[in-house]
Amino acid sequence: MAISAAGVGSNIDVNGIVSQLMSLERRPLDLLNSKKSLFNAELSAYGKLKSDLSALQSAIGALKDTSSFKVFSATAADTTIFSATAGSTAIAGTHSVTVGQLATAQKLVSAAFADTGTTQLGTGTLAISNGTSSFNVTIDATNNTLAGIADAVNAATGNFGVSATILNDGTGYRLVFSPNDTGASKAITIGVTDTGDGNNTDNAGLSRLSYTAGGYNLTQTQAAQDATLTVDGLAGITSASNTVSGVIQGVTLSLKTAGSTTVQVAVDSAALTATANSFVTAYNKLITDSNSLHQKGGTLEGQNTILTMQSQITSVFNSSINITGNSYTAISQVGISIQKDGTLSLNSSDFQAAITGHLNDLTGIFSDTSQGFAQRLYTELGSLLQTDGVLDATTTGINNSISDLTSRADQMQVRLDNVQLRLQNQFAALDGLIGSMKQTSNALLAQLGR
Repeated sequence: MAISAAGVGSNIDVNGIVSQLMSLERRPLDLLNSKKSLFNAELSAYGKLKSDLSALQSAIGALKDTSSFKVFSATAADTTIFSATAGSTAIAGTHSVTVGQLATAQKLVSAAFADTGTTQLGTGTLAISNGTSSFNVTIDATNNTLAGIADAVNAATGNFGVSATILNDGTGYRLVFSPNDTGASKAITIGVTDTGDGNNTDNAGLSRLSYTAGGYNLTQTQAAQDATLTVDGLAGITSASNTVSGVIQGVTLSLKTAGSTTVQVAVDSAALTATANSFVTAYNKLITDSNSLHQKGGTLEGQNTILTMQSQITSVFNSSINITGNSYTAISQVGISIQKDGTLSLNSSDFQAAITGHLNDLTGIFSDTSQGFAQRLYTELGSLLQTDGVLDATTTGINNSISDLTSRADQMQVRLDNVQLRLQNQFAALDGLIGSMKQTSNALLAQLGR
């Protein structure tokens, strides 16, 4: 009888023996894979440091240009009259503002009708114009109801910004025409060519929707008007919108109601302090992560690249700053200082004092093109992150090592597969031989009566 499985003929654990022998054979491959795991861990660690460096460069980048310090806030004393925002071109100061009237959009309302989809208003053409732009709307038997006319106006080709809506005031349904934008220049007229009764001005048929200033046949419930303002005693200022910019330099006013109040424009010290805090946070994360990775037992223990990176960064802190006319020579003087563990701390009071008392000097110590701290640190970080920088060279070397180990492991795996096949074949042959011998022995013993 043929032997169908290794070990059946001889009672030898063939698979177990082959497995143990292969375990010994695989030790060199296991060592290679272990090295690969270490290299991959190092690669991941350097990836983390690169991410920290990029975040730090972004954070210090927010402090490296003069424009970064032109951060202003605008605060209205009475925010029920208007709110205000300030841009980078604003100038600190206080302004008195009187809002005479708000800008409004025109509203034209039709007479009341019994329904929106049945009552027919006539046929013809509506010519809607604001004096500089116009568009036509054809009204025929398919769309001459309130709903049909509203849809036709809103979807008309060339519609420059006029909406038609339907309102129910309790007495009936009314068609309301209104420019989308406020301002006197946006006021519209509606001319009608009434093909239904041939009369374009009577109060019947489609001509019921005609309108000219002071004329017929819609009712103007709200006139189009500009906002009016008096700023610092200068009267006669108008705006087509309730969002007013360009009157006070760098300031935008959002008008809410008529009235008088003041608006104060000042450097936004809270925003600048938050930017400085973001830099400190990003720097401390880099230092904490690099120290953790480089410490005894860390993934990058003993790696000189970490020391090189930290040295290049701290060199910026150790370089003196001498800017003509600037009262500061180090960022520690404005509240940013290095602690014993290498991290930074920000004294918000000192930093805000520099903002309010010496903004130009504060700006210079960070953003001076030749000596500014932020300028130099940003450049140093860029050199660390560049393609041929120290980190890139290190990670390239690690990748090359991983590639080499992978190639060697693949070759070794091919050899091991061949060894395993050879061992399985040898033990299978031995198993078969022993099994055959046992059968012969048993046959002889049977013939001898044993």
